[in-house]
Amino acid sequence: MRAQDLLDEALRAVHDIAEPDWKAMALSKLAQALSLVDKKRASSLLDDALRFVRQVKDPSWQLSLLLNVISAFASVDPEQVNQIVEDLPSETMQVLALTDAAERLAQSDKQKALQFLKEAERIANGIVDEDSQGEALSAVAEAWALLDVERALKTALRIRPFSDRASALAGIARVLSEINKTMAKAVAEDAIKLAKRVHDAEERATVLDDLVEVVSKFDTQQAIALADMSPFPERKAASLSAIAQSLAQSDSSKARELLQRAVELTQKVRDPDRQASAWRSIAAAMASLDMEQALKWAKQIRDPDWRNWTLGDIAAVIANCSVEEAIDVAQQIDDVEERSSALADIAITLARSDFEGALTIVRKIPDAFYRVQALCELAQILSR
Repeated sequence: MRAQDLLDEALRAVHDIAEPDWKAMALSKLAQALSLVDKKRASSLLDDALRFVRQVKDPSWQLSLLLNVISAFASVDPEQVNQIVEDLPSETMQVLALTDAAERLAQSDKQKALQFLKEAERIANGIVDEDSQGEALSAVAEAWALLDVERALKTALRIRPFSDRASALAGIARVLSEINKTMAKAVAEDAIKLAKRVHDAEERATVLDDLVEVVSKFDTQQAIALADMSPFPERKAASLSAIAQSLAQSDSSKARELLQRAVELTQKVRDPDRQASAWRSIAAAMASLDMEQALKWAKQIRDPDWRNWTLGDIAAVIANCSVEEAIDVAQQIDDVEERSSALADIAITLARSDFEGALTIVRKIPDAFYRVQALCELAQILSR
């Protein structure tokens, strides 16, 4: 079995996708995988993806898809990126597209990544609206962290809105947490000080969510303290669940204690969507500790979409221990797309130890988009 054979199979599966938005996403994914062996053909597929994106009627969804295709072009045909970016409807969107492209190329083509990032910073500096500039410079600072931490920090200090500056520092700390935990902690401390000065509850919660994720890598107690600062009980519950998930293997009793706190918070949430979102986080975190309890929490969610998403998360976690049990959970998902997504996750996990078994699962995925996605992932595994 060659990677090229799997990519050819994925291309045939693309023809089974009817909707232009899903077809565009599938072609983007396929092009990125194909770029490792045939960049010219990959570029042609992205041209097709752009054509399908233009058929999407919803403006915001179309823009999201376009950013996805531009990101794919960065690794396939970077010369095309600037040309496509020029047609984006706002300077902020141009910055986001260029920083995403720079992040994608940071390891493989540093010179081109720097070119994209410098252009993104030039555009961001010219944005007049303070809030829009803050969002743009935050994206620039986070991208700089992959290439030049000192410049990333200088860029972050220029951001005026506290929430955007705190988000940028949290992003920089996330990058540093993999290479220098002492420096990451210092940057996170600066972000925490700023977060306390953010007045808008939603903005403060978003920054705290980011900080909990980062800080939990090197200071569990501080991460818990940050979770407790969240102004919304469902977000606090989700943060506690994230910390519990990171502790599941090293300190299961502490993880269970945090999940019990999350349960108590969630039971007091009245909004059904917000409550379901919290249950999803709790169940996914519990899955590696107690599958039956995780499933019990998932099945009590009344909304079928939230229930299906939660079962998919549980299946993905369980796949690391038992593929058979993960498949059983995935088969309980009512929605075909969500079931297909879960099966794709399971197959990709299994591919590390049983490639043929993974391929058997992939070929039985009912939704063509997720079958394409999984075939591309398996092809990339073969290419390594």
